[in-house]
Amino acid sequence: MSQITLNIDVKRNTSLQIGDVIYYLGTDNTTKKRIGPLVSKTNSTIVCEIDASPVGDISQLASNSYIFFAKDSVINTSGLLGYFAEINFSNDSTEHAELFAVNSEIFISSN
Repeated sequence: MSQITLNIDVKRNTSLQIGDVIYYLGTDNTTKKRIGPLVSKTNSTIVCEIDASPVGDISQLASNSYIFFAKDSVINTSGLLGYFAEINFSNDSTEHAELFAVNSEIFISSN
């Protein structure tokens, strides 16, 4: 596969990791174009693998293009980690009160 080296002369986002997918905005500044996954990085450059056509598209990539990245949603999940939670609700008011909703986010955090 082909690779492209992008010179970055601004402060790079600290959460950028190898494997993140690099994108840029096309010349119309609204169309998102995919370059491909990040292969390596330094303080001043990032190296991307150019995906096979038609996915990888660098035809509109320019020196002033807005470059951004996305993380793999399977690997980089977020939320609270743990095995259980215990919650106590109390209402000390003598007035009528209703609890509208209680929600939780539950997902597998380990294999």
